[in-house]
Amino acid sequence: MLGRRSTVLSLLAGSLASLTHCSSHNAQIEDSGRDIPVDAQPLFDATDDIPSIDATTDSANDTTAAIDSESDADASSDGGRVAHVEIRDGRLWIDGRATLLYGGDLHYFRVRARNFDAAQTHAMWAQSLDLMRAAGMNLVTTYIPWDYHNPSEGNFDFTGARDVGRFLQMACDRGMYVVFKPGPLITAEWPRGFGTFGAVPAWWKAAHPEALVRNARGELWSYSPTGAQDQRQPSYLHPTFLAAVRDWYARSLAIARPFLGRCLIALQVDNETNGYWGNRYGDVDYSDASIAHWRSWLTAKYRTISALNARYGTTHASFEAVDPPRAGPGVGAGDRPRNALFADWYEAGQAYSNEYLRRLRAMMEAEGFRTPDVLFFTNDSPFALSAQDLLLRPVLLHDGPTKNSVGLAGLDLYPKQFPTNRNLQDQPFQTDWFTRLYDRYNDEYTGPQDFAYAAELQGGFYSYPAIGQPEVRAAATEQLLARSFGRGLKGGAFYVMRDGLNLDDSAYDYQAAIRADGTTTARYDVMRRWGAFLQREGPRLSTARAVSNRVAILANPRHQPPQAGVLDDMQRLWSNEYPALFGWLARAGIDAEVVDVRQATATELARYRVAFYLNPDFIDDATAEKLTNYATSSAGVLVNLLWPASTDDAFRPSDAQARYRALWPATAAGSWTWPNAARSGTVNVRLPTLDAQLASHWYASFWQPTSGGPTIEPFAWERTQPFGRDGGVVGYLVRDGARTRAFFGTSAWSRFNQDDLYTLPDSELNNARTMARYLCALGGERPIVSTNELHTFAFARKTPSGTLYVFVVNDANAAGERVVRFEDTTALGIDRARMYTVRDALDDRAIGALSGASLADRGVSAMLRAEGATVLTIE
Repeated sequence: MLGRRSTVLSLLAGSLASLTHCSSHNAQIEDSGRDIPVDAQPLFDATDDIPSIDATTDSANDTTAAIDSESDADASSDGGRVAHVEIRDGRLWIDGRATLLYGGDLHYFRVRARNFDAAQTHAMWAQSLDLMRAAGMNLVTTYIPWDYHNPSEGNFDFTGARDVGRFLQMACDRGMYVVFKPGPLITAEWPRGFGTFGAVPAWWKAAHPEALVRNARGELWSYSPTGAQDQRQPSYLHPTFLAAVRDWYARSLAIARPFLGRCLIALQVDNETNGYWGNRYGDVDYSDASIAHWRSWLTAKYRTISALNARYGTTHASFEAVDPPRAGPGVGAGDRPRNALFADWYEAGQAYSNEYLRRLRAMMEAEGFRTPDVLFFTNDSPFALSAQDLLLRPVLLHDGPTKNSVGLAGLDLYPKQFPTNRNLQDQPFQTDWFTRLYDRYNDEYTGPQDFAYAAELQGGFYSYPAIGQPEVRAAATEQLLARSFGRGLKGGAFYVMRDGLNLDDSAYDYQAAIRADGTTTARYDVMRRWGAFLQREGPRLSTARAVSNRVAILANPRHQPPQAGVLDDMQRLWSNEYPALFGWLARAGIDAEVVDVRQATATELARYRVAFYLNPDFIDDATAEKLTNYATSSAGVLVNLLWPASTDDAFRPSDAQARYRALWPATAAGSWTWPNAARSGTVNVRLPTLDAQLASHWYASFWQPTSGGPTIEPFAWERTQPFGRDGGVVGYLVRDGARTRAFFGTSAWSRFNQDDLYTLPDSELNNARTMARYLCALGGERPIVSTNELHTFAFARKTPSGTLYVFVVNDANAAGERVVRFEDTTALGIDRARMYTVRDALDDRAIGALSGASLADRGVSAMLRAEGATVLTIE
């Protein structure tokens, strides 16, 4: 879960307070307007329940769980045997049946009686699972906290309120699938809520200080903002720690083994393995095991010390002499010579995490858990620790090509985290962008597929000590579901499904769908409505593919490591600006594809008519070569945003960088950083479709044309004060024979992934939309689906048989009718001569029979809840 890496963690040192205790539990659901009785009939048939664990047969039952589609008995992946679980043809198959997963994380260790009474605790588990089933859910995921079951050396307890086997059997008896998450690290604000990180036993850490993380000063590092000793954490690859994990796996996986081949479908390998949300520069991890790995990694990368010295500009005698950076990059250019070192230390941390995950998976396999009997998941949150746009600490962000070799990347989505505002989301397009990105990265594990899975969908949020609790409204849950499943999610679990108790009996109040006392909230109603939708439409929806423009956003994970001497905060660029760019285009009706530029081939790039690249004043040689070839050899339009790259990624000139720089025939003429709290200002823009002031953010860079070569055609200028006249050029076009490319030296998109998106004036939204459409039109691309209202947007998916799913999202705090327009009927496959049946599929309501001509000319009206979403089907 997210917040142990609290967005304001660094601001809260010394301020931990006890969370309020919840009242005693009652095993029955209290009477309320929206409560569901425990004996309510589930929304799907479970007569073919999985047999109890003492069944005599080992054959896997044909479980008819929710949201299954057609079976495929001939499918096989192991010598003709039908795989128990596999990903194939863009779908998850369980025992030969295509299945869409929908469920939540239920903490059996928190959903308990205060006095650990077994009967009362088991009744609470049963009640919670029944409520999940009644909401159309077929998936339950759970951590298995090591310290909860191993409170002292040699003492293991899996009985009574700790009987996780009983919990798993209850899920299986209800026809639910299980993802088993034994850690060893679970995060989860466990065991005492905010500021604690579970679940390696405190007694073990006290006994083995040699195996713990150390900071750059050689001191034992603590996850807790107060420095609590029991929140010191193990170094991933220390052999003493790995030996202890092997013993923990032997005991915990023995509980799971009887469910293998039945309801157990996946193991999660650790949880958010990113260096404990700790600062990579100065804090995590400078232990002996980590430093040894660092030097081994350098040796493998550079092979000779002379090669390393050439890149670093140093004179080290051996790899043993290369010390990692003991602090983060500075803000000035003076630190630039060390940027290659900063980047290597960051990337070595990724490799350290990956080697740890690889060892954990090998231990699980040694216990008998292997594909195709189970899937292996990892999971990560894709964003940095920040308060609004202020980066608090550089952390290890997920890198697909590194981590996805171990398992399918489970995505954590938490678009609402701040208690400082009442806006619906703090990062409105986090969900859209990262669902698409993780879909790409999962190809590293599955091969080319159209598959993404969310290990954690935001189901609420905890309260920060002394600051308060972000308000996660039920409408935020509806948008989260529309933006994730609409962008291609094929399964997901809400974190968490029910509030409960921490180990110290303090309340874990998460605004969950099910309260600690067993009553339900408005969020549960949203989950149930979407559960019914996914049951009806899941089989077809899981076959649908995005109807996207031939427009690419080229992501470069080289932008994750913080760097000195650049105006851009690199991790803010990755966490906020990429999703914002996607949102800027999405609000303009452009459904862009997401491409990791490191992996893209020339053939793939040539498919795109327009390619956007965020360029923070440096570019690695491989990317420079690819983009130069794209701009000069294909028919596509390259749009370079922010800077034209003055150096390579070692912050020195290179031949590849020089060739790329030559594409942009203008010289730097200064820049201006907006000094106000919002870090925003305006630039003058004159286009054939727009003559206005366009909002920009953070800074604007200014450019003068160079003599010789292609001329530039300015379209954006500095708005000088106080009269607003044109100043330095900020954006321009380059016409190079039949080819066009565009440069824009400021961010016109930042606010599309910031909470103030919801309060922007219509004029600003309209101008931004016009600018985005203009740049895409340079390559002949136009909106596919749009709406008649600036605070609403739509996008589509299409099945192989031609059924359209149109997702409509309303960011306005008012309900009403919206007109959805189908602007590119060719891409959508709409035939003007045909008749179509149109439905509101989310609310299961007929809209009517409309001709293709009517759809093309007038669109269709959709009713939307305030800040809500809906799904139309057209077939």
